[in-house]
Amino acid sequence: MPAKNGKNKKSRKKAPFMVGIVLYPGFDLLDVAGTNEVFSFVDSSLAGRPIAVTTVAAEPELTPLAPLTVKPCHTFGDCPKLDLVFVPGAADGLTDAIGDATLHAFLRRKARDARYVASVCTGGLVLAAAGLLDGYQATCHWSVIDCLKLFPKVTVVNGYPRYLRDRNRFTGGGISSSIDEALFMVQQIVTDLSGDPAKGDAASRRVQLAIQYNPKPPFAGGDPASVDFSVFQPVEEPGMREFRAAICAAVRRQIGAG
Repeated sequence: MPAKNGKNKKSRKKAPFMVGIVLYPGFDLLDVAGTNEVFSFVDSSLAGRPIAVTTVAAEPELTPLAPLTVKPCHTFGDCPKLDLVFVPGAADGLTDAIGDATLHAFLRRKARDARYVASVCTGGLVLAAAGLLDGYQATCHWSVIDCLKLFPKVTVVNGYPRYLRDRNRFTGGGISSSIDEALFMVQQIVTDLSGDPAKGDAASRRVQLAIQYNPKPPFAGGDPASVDFSVFQPVEEPGMREFRAAICAAVRRQIGAG
C-alpha cells in the first residue's frame, strides 16, 4: 500500500558523505594519497551512509611536489557540496597558497556548508590564511610551527602531535601524518554520524587492517623532540631554517605584519 502523501515506504538512499581534497600548485602527494586511501576503505555500513572522496582544484590539471600530474575530479566552479573540506600541505607552492585570495575564498565558501574542515602538514597555514582556524587550536609540520603562531587568532598547541581535533576542525603534523590523521578522522566522523563510538572504533580499525598500516620504521623519532641533535641539525640547517623564514615572511605579508 502506498505511504501517505504518495511517498514510498522504502527510504531513499542517503547521500554520500563527501570528502573533498582541495588541491593547489605544488601540493604534497603523500598528504593527498594517504587521506584518499584511508577514506576509500571505510565500511559505509558503520557510518550509516556511503563515504565518497573527490578532489577539486582551480585548474583542471596540477603538478604536485613529486614529478607527477594529477587531474582533479572538479574545479572550483563545479565542485559539489563537501561534508569534509581537506587541505594538504605543500613546499614549493606554499608561499603562493598563503596569499591566494581565490583559493581562500573557495575554502571559506565550502567551509560554510561543510560539517568538518581539516588540514595536514603545512596545509594548516593555508587554512589559517583563509581565516578558517581563527579561534581554534591547531598544529602543522614542525618546521613551520613558528609561522602558524604568527596568526593572532590561532592557538598552536604545544609539542608535535600527529593530529588533533578542536570541535569541527582537524589538523595534523607533517606529511606522513596524513595516514594517522585520516584514521583518526574516520574514527571521529563515523562516531559522529552513527552516534556510536564502537562503530567509529571499528571503522578505523578495519581500515587500518585493510591497508596493512602497522608502521615499524628502522629508527625511532620523527620530530625535533624525538631525535638527537646530530640528526636534527643537518635537516634544520640550512634547508628547514630557510624554508621557515620564507614561509613566515609570506604569513607576515598575508596578515599585514610587515
